[in-house]
Amino acid sequence: MSAAVAPAAVTRSDCAQGAMLTVDLAAVAANTRFFASRAKGEVMAVVKADGFGHGCVPAARTALENGATWLGVTSIAEGLALREAGFAAPMLSWLNPVDADFGPALEAGIDLAVPSLQHLSGVTRAAIAAGHRGRVHLHLDVGMARDGADPAEWPGLCRAAFRGEQRGQLHVAGLMGHLGCADRPADPCNEAGRTCFGWGLRAARGAGLRPAIRHLAATAATLTDPRTHHSLCRIGAGLVNYPTEWWHWSYGDRYWALMTGATAAVYGPVGQDQVAR
Repeated sequence: MSAAVAPAAVTRSDCAQGAMLTVDLAAVAANTRFFASRAKGEVMAVVKADGFGHGCVPAARTALENGATWLGVTSIAEGLALREAGFAAPMLSWLNPVDADFGPALEAGIDLAVPSLQHLSGVTRAAIAAGHRGRVHLHLDVGMARDGADPAEWPGLCRAAFRGEQRGQLHVAGLMGHLGCADRPADPCNEAGRTCFGWGLRAARGAGLRPAIRHLAATAATLTDPRTHHSLCRIGAGLVNYPTEWWHWSYGDRYWALMTGATAAVYGPVGQDQVAR
């Protein structure tokens, strides 16, 4: 692990003319060190959505220099961009569509989350085409209802993944989940999520899987519930200090364009006459 550093701020001018965004990387560094001190296991710096608008490359570099050992992204394109920028750290991409092009991710050594049998089939085909094992993290929905296999489908997913391991096509490196109410520690859905994840781990082991990596906690649970830490904690919102989550839920839309000063949104609503039929 590299020694902790206090990087200077970086100024981004890729917004509209006259708009300027100054990112205090020293704050990102301090936040990363804080979470690394709280986590029982390793820390994954989640730098999706261009590092939540802070610049994925400087945010990733700062996090890795200050205690993070993993990088997390949503799209495969984000992961490939980080690899092209020279980052060799372990990396996970999740929230990919079923028909994503998984091949380039496997070639670049990017782990892929698998929330369904359809995703597993897609990754397996890509691994066969690439001629080497695909590293995957099976994703169980423990109550977040945003990606992840339904518990009713989990045993079958585990058995299918084990068959892929036996055939030399896959390596199940990890199991993951995402709590839906971790920002409210007393909410009963958190206990239900922990119980579900524990059951999922046992079911996977019963299917013959022996994943070394287990991750359930994101930012809030890392702060409030050590029982959720397992071997890895995912920190995204905790890397930055924004009081709201517009950068998370609205990245690329009209509100994002307004807040950043971009000349145009990446996407937005379309008229009924523009919808493909």
